Amino acid sequence: MRLLISALALLACTATAALPHSEEPLPQIVLTGGEGQMVPDSGVVLLLTKIDDQRCPAEVDCYWEGMIRAEITVTPPKGEPVQIVLCNLCDDGERSATVAGLTLTLMSLAPSMEELAKYARPPLLTDYELTVAYQTLP
Repeated sequence: MRLLISALALLACTATAALPHSEEPLPQIVLTGGEGQMVPDSGVVLLLTKIDDQRCPAEVDCYWEGMIRAEITVTPPKGEPVQIVLCNLCDDGERSATVAGLTLTLMSLAPSMEELAKYARPPLLTDYELTVAYQTLP
């Protein structure tokens, strides 16, 4: 029995030591529906213009996370605005997009479906906050 416990402890130490060091998390910005937000140190303005929220309804057990599709207008300091789609589960967008010298990645959407259900009305664009990680391209 002691041999088994010792072997498991050694295996746990070995597995922990073998894990690669994780990189620092990317900075994030929270976009509120209909309000422009400037990405720090870039001059790029992001505007959340539409949300398609097909997450699992409140008080329902689901086997998948549901779809989040966000349309964002990206306005560089110089140049024309560009419309992008960030999406976790759709055909016309990806979780990440590269535009205006930035890589933008969909992280989360708030409020939860439980919170939205408390509003007793269909959600408005201004109810949503989309968290996006960003990275400046070299």
